[in-house]
Amino acid sequence: MKKYTWRTHKIIKETEDTITLYFDTEQQAFTYLPGQYLNIRLTVNGELLIRSYSFSSVPSDEFPAITIKRVTDGKMSNYILDNADNIEAWEIEAPFGSFVLEKPIAEQSQIVLLAGGSGISPLYAMLKSVENSSQIPLLVYSNKTPEETIFWNELETMQVAQKLNICYSFTAPDFISTKLNHVAGRFNLLVLRSVIKRLVGEVAEAHYYICGPNGLMDLYRDALTGLNIPEDHIHLEYFDPVTVDAGDLETDGTVKDVIVNYYEDYYENEEKQTYECTSLIEVQPKQSLLDAMKEHHIKVASSCKNGTCGACWAVKTGGEVRMLHNGALTEQDMAEGIILLCQSYPMNADVCVTVQ
Repeated sequence: MKKYTWRTHKIIKETEDTITLYFDTEQQAFTYLPGQYLNIRLTVNGELLIRSYSFSSVPSDEFPAITIKRVTDGKMSNYILDNADNIEAWEIEAPFGSFVLEKPIAEQSQIVLLAGGSGISPLYAMLKSVENSSQIPLLVYSNKTPEETIFWNELETMQVAQKLNICYSFTAPDFISTKLNHVAGRFNLLVLRSVIKRLVGEVAEAHYYICGPNGLMDLYRDALTGLNIPEDHIHLEYFDPVTVDAGDLETDGTVKDVIVNYYEDYYENEEKQTYECTSLIEVQPKQSLLDAMKEHHIKVASSCKNGTCGACWAVKTGGEVRMLHNGALTEQDMAEGIILLCQSYPMNADVCVTVQ
């Protein structure tokens, strides 16, 4: 992953509370996979925020795009919806995420996408990337009403062109429809299993991608488990995963010394100077590297603190660490020594880390 400064290309209003923001990369080289996401750094009311947003575009699109929905108490999302027209430059770090649609799977297996609300964003990117599959993808999608359904027109066009099968759930109490692919009310296990058995050719051979509110995702997963879908065919992207407790982490109970290489900015006569620094810090048993660095006043970007956003990534150049959870790094990232500081715990006395 790398840091970029992008500008706004255009803004499209998807629903009353959702926009798609297209970026002008100014011809900076950039690659990503369908399903991955970026981090935006933005100062809101004097507070530096870092938030993650999935790409709703595909790598072949000229302008990368993310889709943002207004949410209750969403500091950055609500600020962007209110001020996007006035933001000239965007501080971007990308790409992140291992929740991706791999090309061999897309070409050889039927793809089933199970979404709720704005969880459609990474799944929509996956859907647009399916080109040579001999089997029509299935989208199972829950919203309050058709008017509040993100990408409604595009999805309906794909369905009419027989490029996509869709089953909607609309949860508004007064929703009524006579269409066969509209479910009035919330999905339940029986309905979900019936839909999948009816619209998926080889149920156990298909691959299932799930993104949305945690409760709905759990329902989708339970429905698939009841159909005996192999675990490695079920792919999930949690917005807010359950935090993994370090209490059960096995350690030798000793304090570990860790070498940290990092950069500090100083201002001399209003001119920024960047210095490379090295510190030897103590990490207590069952203390994450992130918490230890902050105790030693080393400035490290962080946001979610549960291994999801990827903001606190660093490079391990020596020693052994244990990562409790990883929702941001690919196998290639980890092979290159990249770790998430909020989830990493030193296992020996030889750990050396470089913070970019």
